Amino acid sequence: MTDILEALRNAWSSRFADRAPTVCVRAPGRVNLIGDHTDYNDGFVLPVTLEQAVYVLAAPRADRHVRLYALNLDREASFDLDAAGQVGSTWRHYVSGVVAEVNARTPLPHGFDAVIYGDVPLGSGLSSSAAIEVASLLALQAVYGLDVDPVEGALLCQRVEHRWIGLQCGIMDQFASRLGRAGHALFLDCRSLQYQEIPMALGDAALLIIDSKAPRSLASSKYNERRGECEAGVEILRRLDPSIASLRDVSLDLLARHEAALPAVIFRRCRHVVSENARVEAAATALRAGDLPRLGALMSASHASLRDDYAVSSSALDRIVDTALDTEGVYGARLTGAGFGGCVVALVEARGVPAIQQQIGEAYRQAFLTEAEFYQVRKNVEAGRVRM
Repeated sequence: MTDILEALRNAWSSRFADRAPTVCVRAPGRVNLIGDHTDYNDGFVLPVTLEQAVYVLAAPRADRHVRLYALNLDREASFDLDAAGQVGSTWRHYVSGVVAEVNARTPLPHGFDAVIYGDVPLGSGLSSSAAIEVASLLALQAVYGLDVDPVEGALLCQRVEHRWIGLQCGIMDQFASRLGRAGHALFLDCRSLQYQEIPMALGDAALLIIDSKAPRSLASSKYNERRGECEAGVEILRRLDPSIASLRDVSLDLLARHEAALPAVIFRRCRHVVSENARVEAAATALRAGDLPRLGALMSASHASLRDDYAVSSSALDRIVDTALDTEGVYGARLTGAGFGGCVVALVEARGVPAIQQQIGEAYRQAFLTEAEFYQVRKNVEAGRVRM
C-alpha cells in the first residue's frame, strides 16, 4: 500500500499543485464464494473482500467544479457539480453518478479534486465498478463531513448502477465492498439486508482466483436478460401462488410441481436461483464449521448450475474449472461474478498452490494460447479512510 500512496501523492503534485490533498480512502473489490445471480432475486450471497481496492485522494475546491484524474488509466475528466450524472459506462460515469446521487441527497456546497487509483482487475468479475462507487462515496463523505449509514451508502451506489450505468444489478457488490470486514466472509440476505460476518478460518486451505482474461461488459451482455427471465418466471408462478413475491419464496419442490407451467428456459433459470440459495446457506454453515470438503463440493455444484441452468459460463471458464477439479489439492471451483468471462475462484490446499497454478495455467495456455492470471487471497481489507 505504501507504493500506491506514494504514486497517488506524486500524481496529485503533478496535477493539483495549487492545493494539498486532505483525505484518502479506499474500497475493496470482492470475490463471491458462492451465490451468483441470487442477489437480484432477493436471495443469499457469500462474498469476501479482496486486498485489491480502489483508492481516492481528494481535497475540496472553492468553486463548484470537479476535477478527476484516474492514475492507472492516465485519464482526466472534469464537470460542474450541478451537471454531475450522465449516462455511460466509463470510469468517470461511476464517479459522476455517485456525485449526482449524493448531491440529490444532501446539496453539496462546493466541488473537489481527486486522484483515483485502482488495482482491482477491470472487467474480471471482481467488482471494480462497486469499488470505485464506494470509494467515491467515502471520499465525498470525508470531504464534506457527511454521515451516511453504510447500508444506505451501499444502496446509493446500487442506484448509480441502475440510473447512470444502465445495469440492473443486485445489491451484493456494493454491499460487500462497503460492509465487508477484514478476515471474514459476508453472509448476506439480499431481501432483508441482514448480514453475518463469518471468520475465514480456512486452516491449511486458501482461496485462489484465476482470471481467464476474457473480458465481458455486463451492461451489454445478457445480464439484464437473465434478470428479465427470472422476473418472467415469478410472474407465472405468482399466478399459481399469489404469495410468491420473488424466487426467494420458491422451493425446489414447488418449482418441480409447476414445471409444466414454465417455458423450459425459464424453468432452468428459476431452478438455478432456487437451488443456489440452498447452496449458499449450506456453504455458510460449512464455512463456520471449517468443513472444507463440503464447501468445495457446494462451489463445484454452483458452477455446474451456472453453466447448465443459467447459461452464463464460457469455454474459458469451464476449462479452468474442469482442470482445477482434476488437479490434486483442489476442494472445489466455480466461476465467480456474473459470468460471460472473468474469473474462477477455487478452494485449494495452500501448500499445493504453486503446482495447482502450473497445471491450470498450462492447460489454459494450450487450449486458448493465452495466459491466465492468478491471485491468492492472502488477506482481505475493508472500506474506510487511509492514513496519508
